[in-house]
Amino acid sequence: MRRRRRVGGGRGWRAPVGYPTRCWRADDSGQITLLAIGFMVVALALVAVVASATAVHLDRKSVVALADLVALEAADALSDETYFANPVTADDPGVPLTDGAVADAVEEYLAAHGDDGLAGLRVLEASTDDGWTATVRLGAVSRPPLVWWLVGTWSDGFAVTGEAHARAS
Repeated sequence: MRRRRRVGGGRGWRAPVGYPTRCWRADDSGQITLLAIGFMVVALALVAVVASATAVHLDRKSVVALADLVALEAADALSDETYFANPVTADDPGVPLTDGAVADAVEEYLAAHGDDGLAGLRVLEASTDDGWTATVRLGAVSRPPLVWWLVGTWSDGFAVTGEAHARAS
């Protein structure tokens, strides 16, 4: 009579042909840890990039808002010579703006109210094209808070600009 081979585990068990004889052992442990660390590094880098891009966008919005305020102030600015040289009539209901009055109003406003915490704030343009509309363009430098070590090697930050127009009434 022929003896049957045992298929289950235990003493005397042999692996059938084609069955892997080597199983995962303790020497392969730690693979999941490396994968988890890699995913954490990628996730933290993504958070840093998104936070830095948001900071640059918020700096740009601050420059635009400040340019808007300064343009409104400049639209109300009149020089004494312009005011007394142009009397108000029925045909000409207002006093026109001049480039000098707009530039002076912008400088006075920024000197009185500060730069709103913006680095490198400067006036790029303060003028009037038609004598009724004040055009103000401001520029600043935005430095991302979390990836400064990455972009610091190429430049001192990102240049952001804001432009606003205000019409004198």
